[in-house]
Amino acid sequence: MSWNKIAALGDWSTVFPLKAIGIETHIANEPAEAPKLLRKLAHSKEFGIIFVVETLYEYIDEVMREFAAQDLPAIILIPQVSGSEGLGLSIIRETMKKAAGRDILTEE
Repeated sequence: MSWNKIAALGDWSTVFPLKAIGIETHIANEPAEAPKLLRKLAHSKEFGIIFVVETLYEYIDEVMREFAAQDLPAIILIPQVSGSEGLGLSIIRETMKKAAGRDILTEE
C-alpha cells in the first residue's frame, strides 16, 4: 500500500488508451457501477491519483466528497473522448475560489 499507482475509471473508449502510458484502467459498463468501483479503488490505498470520466460525475459526486478532505487519493475528473462538459474545470475553479478568496483562473 504505497499510493504510487494511477487509475482511470470510465467508459472503455476513454480510459483504455491510458493503459499505453501505464495507467491501470477500470471500465464502468453501467454508470451505476461507478461509485462502488471508485470506493474500491480509493480504499485500496494503492492509487495516489484516480482519474474519472466526467460523465460519471452525477453518480460519483458523493464518493468524491467523502475523499475530498484527504490528501490521497486525488480524484480528478477528465473529459470523455468525445469532448469535455467543463465539469472538471468548474470544480477546480470553485476550489481555487475557496483557497484564494477570488477566481484567479479567469482571464482579466
